[in-house]
Amino acid sequence: MELSRGITLIEQLGDDAGFGIDLRSATLAMIGDVAQSRAYVIAVRSTPPGPARVTHDLGRMSATSDNDIRLLYVVPHLTASLRATALRDHRIAVAAIDDGAVVLDGTEWHRERPAPPAAAPRGRKPWGRLALLRALIRTSEPRSQATLAAEIGVAQQAVALALPALASLGVERRDAGWAASDPGALWDKFMAEYPGPGGHSRRWSGAAPLDVQVERAEALARAKGTMTLLSGDLAADRQAPMRRPVTATLFATSDVDLSSRSTLVEDGDETLTMIVPADPTVFATARAWVGPATVLTDPVITAWEVTHSRGADRDDAVAQLKSTVLAERQERPAR
Repeated sequence: MELSRGITLIEQLGDDAGFGIDLRSATLAMIGDVAQSRAYVIAVRSTPPGPARVTHDLGRMSATSDNDIRLLYVVPHLTASLRATALRDHRIAVAAIDDGAVVLDGTEWHRERPAPPAAAPRGRKPWGRLALLRALIRTSEPRSQATLAAEIGVAQQAVALALPALASLGVERRDAGWAASDPGALWDKFMAEYPGPGGHSRRWSGAAPLDVQVERAEALARAKGTMTLLSGDLAADRQAPMRRPVTATLFATSDVDLSSRSTLVEDGDETLTMIVPADPTVFATARAWVGPATVLTDPVITAWEVTHSRGADRDDAVAQLKSTVLAERQERPAR
């Protein structure tokens, strides 16, 4: 994503300044005018590199190439040292996304800054209420507020406040507790409103088969005492087989570095995504669905992840998950 924003910035400023960019790959671009263009190795950085890092990158690039290749940094903003380096050394170009600035061939260009957008409303994500939907989908057996609260890992008071508001979706109080008569409506509402798990995520790409990548990641997690849950395409293939998995998602209680066998990539190029969720209910509902030894997210979370996967048949996979979950809920115990 940051790479595409950097390329767009160069294209926008280049229209006025008289230069253009031809992106050859995620790590190489040609930049120049009609008379001459040069090859640039692209380095996307979450923080601007300091002088020592720039010197190191130039040295490594020179050692691996005999051609006149330059270095393009795509960074959030310009620092004084990076600006000074790029203005002095024409081998360095910079696209500073948040600053709307490009330094190229010793010249700095800026675009006009738009007025800052209005701040989005801030508030707590409704993870507890949406976890309650998943709990009511899981089984047709009525349960008390206390049981539902324990199942999703929230306070009973939160459940007591949320339940009456779900009456229009077929949630009702019976003699033995609360139950849902229209689980399909709850499923659809969850899919439409879930904001995602939030938290910290990193996207990785590896050459090994997808199940091997996941096994290696799970082994690394176990070695550091980190709990994981498999989700996305690969989990769906185990919960309701429908299509060949394209990607996998691994939820973890802490981040796991997979750089020994995989490479960090942009959104859309990943084979495995590691997520440390901010949603506190993901692990709780997974345990409620299968038991404490589960290695998969609950199938509703799995389905949501599949909707964000790749492939034209992902909707069919979600429909298969939904059909399986709703068909089996009559047999699923309340625990």
